[in-house]
Amino acid sequence: MKKGRFDPGQAFAMTLKPEEFRQAISWEKQDERVIRYLKGETIFLKEGEEPIKGWCLVCVEGFPLGFAKGGGSTLKNKYYPGWRWQ
Repeated sequence: MKKGRFDPGQAFAMTLKPEEFRQAISWEKQDERVIRYLKGETIFLKEGEEPIKGWCLVCVEGFPLGFAKGGGSTLKNKYYPGWRWQ
């Protein structure tokens, strides 16, 4: 909890399975958004994907990477800064 609201951490994300969190998105390992997420970039959902609002668990083929905060068609990256690809 930060300032009275839920702010999930990286360690928590790594313990979860996609079905254990209310909102989760899982990409194939070949999806270009995986690398963009690992670099800390904002992710744009593809046309036809359901909009996401609030916290979302980001996974690759069912394995958790971390969290993102959805704002509809975008996901604001919350991947741990020390782990980001340069």
